[in-house]
Amino acid sequence: MMGKYHRRFAAVLVIVICFAMIVSGGSMFFSGGPVPPAQSNTATNSPNTAANYQAQKVRLAAIAERAKADPGNVQLQNDLGNEYYDAGVAAQSVAPTEAQVNFKQAVEAYQNVLKTNQDTNVMVDMATAAFYSGDNDLADKTFKEALTLKPDHFNGLANYGVFLAEAKQDLPGAIIQWQKAQNLAPDSSEKARLGMFISQAQSQLKGSSNNGTSNPATNGMSNPTLKTQK
Repeated sequence: MMGKYHRRFAAVLVIVICFAMIVSGGSMFFSGGPVPPAQSNTATNSPNTAANYQAQKVRLAAIAERAKADPGNVQLQNDLGNEYYDAGVAAQSVAPTEAQVNFKQAVEAYQNVLKTNQDTNVMVDMATAAFYSGDNDLADKTFKEALTLKPDHFNGLANYGVFLAEAKQDLPGAIIQWQKAQNLAPDSSEKARLGMFISQAQSQLKGSSNNGTSNPATNGMSNPTLKTQK
């Protein structure tokens, strides 16, 4: 298996996702829970963070050159995808206009890996990167493919639930994925956290039903760090 399956859902979802209302617009969004969202965390926008991102771009350029010179090196392509993915995450707070491009580049690198290695960890990371690059069709397709190959992929189920709620406004579908992930949770804290997501989604659906509206829409997530590989 390529890469190291090391980022558990609790660590991957750095921000506790909860459903809340935007007071000004009245629309739904995924917002930060006990830990502030990345966008509102002043430490995230510190000079050190910006400097780290610039250093990351230098490392990324070096890896990209190596990958270009050795396109058949699958591990190098995987490393390149991971580096672009992490750059996309970092850019969300310090260089927002670069985030989507980084995620798109991550998708391309992961696609090169998947030409020869159908690794479900890579597939889940590619699906998540596609989601944040704006390619929801590719994200949906790849999440489904990964979960067909490995139905008990914890991060895949949890991340697909976020995708369904965020990109598809499909809270019932998200609940199903989170319930599956909850049954696979490696510890009680992650199980409880998923239970919170499920409960909040169910409450939101109940409120919408009482108001005579359909499945509520969502628009935006706190932090795109749903990553399987190191």
